[in-house]
Amino acid sequence: MNVNEDLETPPGLISKVVVSIIVFFGLLIFAIIYVAFFASSFSLFQQIAVILIALLVATTILGVMWVSWGMKYGKEWKEKGCK
Repeated sequence: MNVNEDLETPPGLISKVVVSIIVFFGLLIFAIIYVAFFASSFSLFQQIAVILIALLVATTILGVMWVSWGMKYGKEWKEKGCK
């Protein structure tokens, strides 16, 4: 393998990492704002449901994004001999 091939960043990797960081911090900011300002008007079970739904939405966004990228570029990495 060529040294330049080892240092090459796969297409779309940087944008996926940036979006992952934004989604993570967005979820944290949402949870803090929700707990600080809106949670008092809901029951405990409704509060838990809202946080779980936010977690599911964030997980779905990240899962779809990373799985589609992995399916597209995973085969290329396997062909190059990467483990």
